[in-house]
Order: sequence, then C-alpha cells, then structure tokens
Amino acid sequence: MDVFATRRFNFSASHRYWREEWSLEQNEAVFGKCTNRYGHGHNYELFVTVAGAVDPITGMVMNMVELKRLVTTVLDQFDHKHLNEDTPYFREVIPTTENLVRVLWGLIEPQLPKGVRLAKLRLYENSDLYAEYFGLQQQATFNRRYEFSAAHRLHAQSLTDEANREIYGKCNNPNGHGHNYQLEVTVDGLIDAQTGMVIDLVDMDRRVQSVLDNWDHRHLDYQVAEFAEQPSTAENIVVVLWQRLEALFGSQLKHLRLWETANNVFDYPLSQH
Repeated sequence: MDVFATRRFNFSASHRYWREEWSLEQNEAVFGKCTNRYGHGHNYELFVTVAGAVDPITGMVMNMVELKRLVTTVLDQFDHKHLNEDTPYFREVIPTTENLVRVLWGLIEPQLPKGVRLAKLRLYENSDLYAEYFGLQQQATFNRRYEFSAAHRLHAQSLTDEANREIYGKCNNPNGHGHNYQLEVTVDGLIDAQTGMVIDLVDMDRRVQSVLDNWDHRHLDYQVAEFAEQPSTAENIVVVLWQRLEALFGSQLKHLRLWETANNVFDYPLSQH
C-alpha cells in the first residue's frame, strides 16, 4: 500500500487573462477584472502530494528535503514573475489556476525519483479558490468557498423535550443560535482551451448564490422548507445543499464541504481530497 506525503510551497506572481482575438467587451464579460492590462497578482500556495512505498531503510516515501529542492527549483521560474510576460508557458495559454497547476505538474512529475509518483497538486490562488490536478491531461477540479449566515435550533419533533435537551444540549435553545457557515463547492471537468477554466467562475458564483441567497440571514427551521420536518443539523444541511446544487450543476458537481465552525466540518459525498 502506498503512503501519501504532502509538502506546502509558496510563490508570488502576477498575471493577466486576455484573448487577443476577442473584443474588449467579450474579454471583460468572461474574465472581468482579470483583464486589467497591467496584470494583477497573488500569493500562491501549492500543495505537492507524492506517493509510494515506504523505503525499509530510510523509513520515507521520499526525502522531504529533496522534494523541497526539486519543487523550489521549478517554482523559481514563476516566483516574483509576470506569468504572461516572463515565462514561456503562457504566451498563448491563459494563466488560470487550472492551467498553471497543469503546467507545474508537467515540470515536477518527470523529476521525481524512481518509485515515487506525483499523486496530486493543489494550487490556491487565494484562500477561497483553488484548483487540483491529478495528471489527467485536460481534466482538473476547481474549488470555491462561499459563506452564509443563518440561525437554527436543533430539535427533533419525534423526540421528547427532555430527550432533545439531552442529545443537543445548548443547540436545543428554544430561541435558537447561529453560525457563519462556510461552504466549499468542488466541480470538475475539462479545462476549456479558450478560457483556461473548468467552469465559468461568474456563472458558478451565480448558481451557488441563487441557492445560498435563500438561506443567508434566515432562520433555517422557519424559512427553509426542508427543515420544517427534520433537524437542521450540519449533516442534513450539507445533503440538502447537495440536492439543490446538483440540480444546477449536474454531474459536474463532485463534492461539498460544510464548515459549521472551525472545529466541525462535514463532507458530502465521501471526500476524495
């Protein structure tokens, strides 16, 4: 059985989204502020996951010092650079997060030692957006984080008041309580050859917000139909959100992660991340 090992890296770079054959209006409609002629920048965060058998002598899958050296050498080509102007990889290709993580895979994977394979790259453009790549040619996953605020009370109508208090404790407060929920939505698909994206980010935001706007600053038990008869636990919330979002995204929707608090996190369906 392989063991998976991950190391985090950081680099800073600027980039611009622009297609010369498109009009200004078309570029702005697809890429928004990212069309700024002078570029914009990010503090990128890259997680490199390698896999392999544990060496019986060293006890390692791969020496992390060597992985650091290898990946840092690659990232030196991008760090404190303008991706479009200062690297050869994005003269004709738009440096989206999806395209960038795919380029990094192509540079890192061939340099790994024998017996070690590159299992996954996860590249954060910022704290609420990342792309993952698994080496599947033009296919990648894209993750976006959203937030909504809502009140609720944990109470099962089929149980006695005493049983509800025993099971739910403070969360059974008749006056309710609330959370700043954070929802991570993961979709996958082919990287579009023209836009460099798995999905139109503006359209993704519109679809997700069309669901969350009906939950934000609401009391879930009183104002969301699905919780009229079932407790508004995070487990039930993430399943209901899946049902609503699947109707909008279809098979492109792959995974939801719901943060109720910093300590309580719920995944649906089974996370492959």
